[in-house]
Formats: sequence, C-alpha cells, structure tokens
Amino acid sequence: MSRSSLFHQLFPGRKLVVLSNREPYTHHHSPDGPICRQPVGGLVSALDPLLQSTGGTWIAWGSGDADRDVSPNGSLRVPPERPAYTLRRLWLSPEEVREYYDDYANGGLWPLSHLLPERANFAWSAWRTFKSVNRRFAETAGAVAGRGDVVWVNDYQLSLVPAFLRDLRPDCLIAHFWHIPWPPHSIFRLCPQRRELLEGLLGNHLLGFHTPEYAANFLEAVATELDAQVDPTSGCVVHNGRETMVGAFPISIDYKYWRSMALSPKSELLAGRIHRHYRQRNRYLGLAVDRLDYTKGILPRLEGFRQFFERFPAYRGRVTLVQVVVPNRTSIAAYAALQEEIAAVTRRLKSAYRLPGWVPIIPVTRKLEPEHLSSLYRAADFAIVSPIFDGMNLVAKEFVACQVNQRGVLLLSESAGASQELDAALPINPLDPEGFAATIRRALEMSLAERQNRLERMQQYLSANDIYQWVDSIFYRLADLRPSPWASDLTAFGS
Repeated sequence: MSRSSLFHQLFPGRKLVVLSNREPYTHHHSPDGPICRQPVGGLVSALDPLLQSTGGTWIAWGSGDADRDVSPNGSLRVPPERPAYTLRRLWLSPEEVREYYDDYANGGLWPLSHLLPERANFAWSAWRTFKSVNRRFAETAGAVAGRGDVVWVNDYQLSLVPAFLRDLRPDCLIAHFWHIPWPPHSIFRLCPQRRELLEGLLGNHLLGFHTPEYAANFLEAVATELDAQVDPTSGCVVHNGRETMVGAFPISIDYKYWRSMALSPKSELLAGRIHRHYRQRNRYLGLAVDRLDYTKGILPRLEGFRQFFERFPAYRGRVTLVQVVVPNRTSIAAYAALQEEIAAVTRRLKSAYRLPGWVPIIPVTRKLEPEHLSSLYRAADFAIVSPIFDGMNLVAKEFVACQVNQRGVLLLSESAGASQELDAALPINPLDPEGFAATIRRALEMSLAERQNRLERMQQYLSANDIYQWVDSIFYRLADLRPSPWASDLTAFGS
C-alpha cells in the first residue's frame, strides 16, 4: 500500500501538516539566479516523499539566502520540478535564530540530552525567544491546518509547539517525534525550564522516541516533575485532563534508495577503483562519516586509531582511514574550536605515522553527494561509528545497506541507539582506546564468511525496518488512539 493510500485510509478526509526547524528545500543565490537544494538527512528523505504522495503543508524556518526572493509571502509549492505540496516558511531574525536555535536548542537542550550537562547553558533571555518562536510555529500550524487535520511536529527545537497548538486547535490530531536521546531524569532535572518543556510535549496525542529507554526516561521525568498519572507499561500519561501516548519508534533509512545508489554504474565504477587500489597493495580502507559535533566521538576515535598503530605496528602502511567530518554549527564557538582541534590531532597523527606512498588518515571536510558516499560505503573494509552518545545514527544503517558485496565490517558504539538494532556489528566503547584498537584488528582479521553472515543479518533487518515502515508505524499508532486518548476534544474534532 502506498503512503498516500495508507494515510487517507487511516485519516479519511484529513490533510497532513508537518513542522520542523529545517526545511525540505532551500533556495540560494548563484550567478545564474536562485537555485534550489534539498538537504540530505533522514527526516527529509522520509517525509518529503510522504507529502509528495499525500499533499499537505510543511512548515519550517526559511533559512536559505534566496528563500524570500522565490517566496516573498512565505509560501511555495514544492518540489520545483513537480509541485505536490506547500512549503510554508517562517521568517526569523538573526537574533531569533541565535537565541532560539543556537543558544537554547543547540546550546542547552542538545548537550543536556547527550549527557554533557557541563556544556549546557539555559539563559532566560534565550528561553523567552525559544518560547516565542515555538508559539509562532504553533500559530502558523493553527492557521494552515483544516478541521481535524493531522499535525506532525518534529524534534527538540519545537518542543513547546504541541501544547500551544492543542490550545489553539483542539480539533487537530497532534504527533511529535523527538529525534535525539531523552536523558535520565538525574540529568534532565538540571534544566531550569523542565516543567514547561514537559507540559509542552504533553500537548501531543502521540509522542515518539527512538528507543524504549528514552521513552522510559521521559515517563520518569513526567512522574517526578508533574502532577500526572503515568502508566509505564502502556506509555499513557494523563495530565490536565489530556492523555498522551508515549512510545518507541526507531527511525531508519530508505534502504532501497541507498542500495540502488551503491549498485548504480557510477558507484560501482568508483568503488571498484578504490577496492583495486587498496587490495593490490595489500591494504585496507576504513571509513568514518560524521557531522561536526562533540557528541560524535571524533577525537576519541582518533586516539583509538593512534593506539591501533602503537599496539599493532605491523598494520602501519596497510590501513588508511577516510574520515569525513562535515562542518556544522561553526558559528558556535564550541564547534569552531572542535573543528580546529580535530584538524590539529589529524595533522599530528599523519606526521607521526606516514610512510612513503601511504598516509594513515585522509580527512574530508565537505559534504559528499550520495553517489560518492555510497561508493565509499561499498568499498570500505570497515566503518567506524563511534559516538559518545547518539539517539540513533543513520550512518551505520547507510553503510550496511551499501555493502552489496558483503565484505565490510561495522564497528558501532554501544551508546548509539542503532546498536540496539544492529546487533551483528562489532561493539566498541569510544572511551576505551585500547579496546577500540583491538576491535579494529579483529575486524581486519575476520573471515569473509563471518563478515557476510553479519552483514546478511543486518541487511535483512533493515530491509524490513526501513524509513517507510517507521512512518507507517507512527500512523498506525496515531490512528489507534481514536477516540479514547482525546475524548475530551471530540466535540471540537467532529466526525
């Protein structure tokens, strides 16, 4: 059944409204006029095809430098080549972006959720702007949504939207997916605005997290901080006369898309060249792909790689790591400093171990196109995914999907959400550099039969549990809530 057919079967006569901070299409100035780009990411790859099939509206911050030129009234039909739904852009001032996005969302909620409270800051001025911007998102959704429409809010930047929207439009059915970890309450309680954040999220009819652990952490916070009835078995919360269902919905990738990219003629050609280059010299290729972020364990990975060459010197001259680190949030001082430190450590590692005709690490500091990235995924003998803490991590799943020849080994941090699903990966602890080094050696010495067996298990799992199954599971669960969890709103919702 198509996504469109399923949505309209479950919610007859209703439209879909999606909210996110990031927009699915951005417009930028170029010498030839405005050009349109589509950001690469799990959220866009999942929801853009969905809205193209169902129609509806996507509400997001207009971040492209030419967005106003092509949509002066804030609305635009997308995608450009085949318009199918409406993109509704919110205009935020530079000060609003700095306080709502940089200071509060990324300077407060992000590090706290990733168990790094010493990096978090919750200035009250930033909170006021965060609250104001969330209210604007809710007001825009309230103006756009029709009677009884389904509104799907995404991520931590919009955590106050559900309660605002439910007050404005009690007839709408509201779902929210939290795309990062939810920390234990011993950490979350350090947030001075924790009660308002919880109450904002309890405006949802359905609230989803990546793992049962994150959902349980949220329920613990609600039970501790609010006068609410919490059933940890069913995930039902009753607060202020409203019911919210809380559950786990592990996000995934478009498995068929990444598989087809790896099998494309261009990817096959590039991967073949890479593989021959390394195997003819009895060498191995490792791969790591991350956005620039202190949660991704990039510096611990470099230390683990250094320990590998120290403990197993026979592999010097034989193993090269391609490390892709895409710049991200570099306007924030902590990220700019991290970028400089990674570059410095990489230079020292190359200087210490390089040999004629060989370097231990090849740094890449730009975003790679999917076709190029898929060829690296396909050609790599091993991939290292080593976040200190990560809600899910889709790079691990992309690597598995692109291993069409089943030669590579996935080394996956035990503290990434994906480790709960990809149990055939080799587990690593990013804070144990000696163990990290030993696991790299184990991966290189693993038999081809074992590599194939491990990849086969993970590929079968991802084929059945892709991004579209994730969307479907949320829709089915949301439809199951009628009419009980929002019985108090039934008169407003109508038939």
